[in-house]
Amino acid sequence: MLYVVPTPLGNLEDMTPRARKTLGEVSAVYCEDTRRTRQLMSHFGLSTPLFRYNDAEMVEKLGRGQNLALVSDAGLPCISDPGWQVVAQAHALKTGVTALPGGSAVTTALAGSGLPADSFVFLGFLPRSAGKQKKLIAAAAALEKTIAIYESPFRVVELLATAKEVLGGDAQCCVVRELSKLYEEWVKGTLDEVHRELASRKEILGEFVVMVHPYARRQEASSPDA
Repeated sequence: MLYVVPTPLGNLEDMTPRARKTLGEVSAVYCEDTRRTRQLMSHFGLSTPLFRYNDAEMVEKLGRGQNLALVSDAGLPCISDPGWQVVAQAHALKTGVTALPGGSAVTTALAGSGLPADSFVFLGFLPRSAGKQKKLIAAAAALEKTIAIYESPFRVVELLATAKEVLGGDAQCCVVRELSKLYEEWVKGTLDEVHRELASRKEILGEFVVMVHPYARRQEASSPDA
């Protein structure tokens, strides 16, 4: 059986009892960074053998009937993280797959954004090319849904500028950095306002979830039930 196990986004208190129990009972845990995951395991007193993600090795062990856990550095594996290939192979081998519920940065960010989240478009990390970014944002905006994007502190200002070119400065925006961590921060307003706020800072730290909605704020209160 392959267990897809979520880990805390930042606050270790968010680790679920089921996730702890699973990591303690499987034959091995596969992760992105053994140093980071070892810290998590040690915190909870878990000594299960730990290995760096390797799909061929995992498939071989699953084929021999071993129970394995897949984790990412933070959040739910396979969401903009490695792992979906081995999950697909485990399904094909009929070894059994289960995914434990838990924290995901994109859904957690959307829940706190104040933007429409009844449905949304998740673009993960965008390509570096501004031209490709514009095409992806424009295609997503055509669906008239909130768009969620992961971005690093080094490129978030440029991403917001690109989004402004496509959607206009009055589009709704919310960004969150360091989600669930000590310095968690939310910035909400129009794309113009959020871009101006971040561009004015001398230093930007932390990983970001950027959320934009193509409609201007005046349409935010509109709903089918209104």
